[in-house]
Amino acid sequence: MLKNQILKIALVSLLSFRSIFGFADEGMWLPIYADVISGNMQKLGCKLKPEDIYNINHSSLKDAIVQVGDFCSGEIVSDKGLLFTNHHCGFDAIAGLSTPEKNHLQDGFWATTLNDELPAQGLTVSILVHMQDVTKRVNESEDQELEKAVIAGEAEEDGKFTAGVFSMFEGAEHYLMVYRVFRDIRLVGTPPEVVGKFGGDTDNWMWPRHTCDFSVFRIYAGKDNEPADYSADNVPYKPAHFLPVSLKGMKEGDFTMTFGYPGQTERYLSSHAIEQNINSNYPSYVKILEARLAVMKTEMDADPKASLAMAADYASLANSWKYFKGVVEGAGSTGFINTKQEQEKAFSAWVEQDETRKKEYGNILTEFDALYESTTEIKKLENYVNVAAFAPAFTGYGFQFYSLRELLSKKEDRAPLVEQIQAATGEQFKEYLAATDKKMLAMALKLMHDDLPATQQLKIFNSKTFLKLKDKPGKNVYDQYAELIATKSIFLSEKKARAFLSKPSLKKLDADEGMKYILSVVELYQMSNMELYLFEMQNESLQKNYIKAQREMHPEKFFYPDANSSMRLSYGQVKPYTTRDKEFKTFYTHHYQILEKEKPGDPEFDVPKKLHDLLVAKDFGQYSKNDTLNICLISGNDITGGNSGSPLIDGEGNLVGIAFDGNWESMISDLYYDPAYARTISVDIRYVLFMIDKFGGCKRLIDELVIKS
Repeated sequence: MLKNQILKIALVSLLSFRSIFGFADEGMWLPIYADVISGNMQKLGCKLKPEDIYNINHSSLKDAIVQVGDFCSGEIVSDKGLLFTNHHCGFDAIAGLSTPEKNHLQDGFWATTLNDELPAQGLTVSILVHMQDVTKRVNESEDQELEKAVIAGEAEEDGKFTAGVFSMFEGAEHYLMVYRVFRDIRLVGTPPEVVGKFGGDTDNWMWPRHTCDFSVFRIYAGKDNEPADYSADNVPYKPAHFLPVSLKGMKEGDFTMTFGYPGQTERYLSSHAIEQNINSNYPSYVKILEARLAVMKTEMDADPKASLAMAADYASLANSWKYFKGVVEGAGSTGFINTKQEQEKAFSAWVEQDETRKKEYGNILTEFDALYESTTEIKKLENYVNVAAFAPAFTGYGFQFYSLRELLSKKEDRAPLVEQIQAATGEQFKEYLAATDKKMLAMALKLMHDDLPATQQLKIFNSKTFLKLKDKPGKNVYDQYAELIATKSIFLSEKKARAFLSKPSLKKLDADEGMKYILSVVELYQMSNMELYLFEMQNESLQKNYIKAQREMHPEKFFYPDANSSMRLSYGQVKPYTTRDKEFKTFYTHHYQILEKEKPGDPEFDVPKKLHDLLVAKDFGQYSKNDTLNICLISGNDITGGNSGSPLIDGEGNLVGIAFDGNWESMISDLYYDPAYARTISVDIRYVLFMIDKFGGCKRLIDELVIKS
């Protein structure tokens, strides 16, 4: 290659990679590196110093940011441990506290006193104590996994804290995270589901939005202010820092920060990995989830009890379904895979400039290509096993009997395991919906049969029992086989399960149709397991080297690691955007648009009468401006799943919104960030306070906040 051509391609390289690493709004940053990004943040309007954001010697913003369970984020907003997060983050807890007689999910809930706040059993809140770079110690150890466990164990101080070491850049860097985990969390308030989920699945991932996606909890602690199991003697937690609330409102160009626990991004993947996801893995997820949701929706519509029991799972699966669908569609409409491929051409040109680089990095992309080409079919099998075969609720329960079968066949002591399964049986059947599970099984059987090649079929499809079945009007062979399992298997009946456990028999277990299903699933799992294990080892090594090369190629850039459920901050500005179809999207939505969308009786767009009347009367109190109540806003912050409930913070450290979604155009952001279109959707904090005060009548919570006008 001629020298001037090499220089030209090198320039293209810098420009093309700028789209990944160079935009102000892009990046989910570890807060210990706030000083690195502080200059850019201040240029956009941030008034906070790095030590105001993250500090272990005095209180800082990080002390007000929490992880809700292991799936969402939240923020402490008072000196009494009051916590804001999303409605969909509290959904499971709210559903668990609901009954058909007191349906807090449907009707909403507002605790009028501290004594009325309801314990949300099983819900935890984690608060980061500190994080530390332990890369040198881990990388110099002979056994890195053991060393990470030792480091975490030392940091836990005999159970005082919970700790873990998070690996970044495919294991190139390692960070210790130390938390206090609070176990006494109580529901304080929530709007009705039609408000907290206004727009439902139709509006999910869309802008404009009019959803009041929030719920209120409180953290309780022992009298020493330390985490404690639930007790009536516990007291509200006194935090090191909490967020004041601003009623000022935001205008275009204002600085914004999000802070939370984003789940997973994969920004540094090769185009080969992305193509497998877009062309095979994600379409599989979409098809299977769509089938599962159809079964659930039919059952939920027919039975209020089933609706309450499945509400949280349905919401979660529906969100995942729309996400995968959006990524597939977004990949087609944006052409970002082509952009990735152009970047890889520039990368290859950079490698070719140096013999040392050619030896170390010259085969990376070729090896990626071969690896992903050879594993597409086995990855599809993995997807169908994990998402379809495990869809019936009895499957997880049945796998415990698989372990029991192993003990019975070896004639080993099974008493401890039998006792364990006996204990799990009560929980399994407490809210078990047998009729629904039978339909879910029929759906899974059909998908596994129709979509997988003959070499990857469930063994039961070749059994005499299955082969003698014939389709009948209104009941195909999968329905019939599911009926057979539901009628005869011990896994779908508490009475039969307990009777078997009282006198376990290998012969009886092997004759059980449910056990035959489990054994068939295990066989497929084992078929894929070794090949996928080898794939993961090779892929991890290649990916680690690929990221190393990219960082070497761009020494001028401070790279942020992919999200992995560790604490991150992102920064940006309030700003509108223009869609790829040239439609301009403003950055705010308003109350009158709720009335325009209202459809009485529609589960997605119904508006409670009290809220309707308040909006019509413009009875907004201190929360409006010029007789207009702002509802939601968008900003350029970089977020992903896990950021739900994250605070939207202004340049002075005040809470101005609660992040709950991204827009449709940002669906590809886990793989590729496009600043022209990627937006974070937040509910305006003034709408939240209006709902608490004017709709919920819970002014005691307003009085607990520090509010800035």
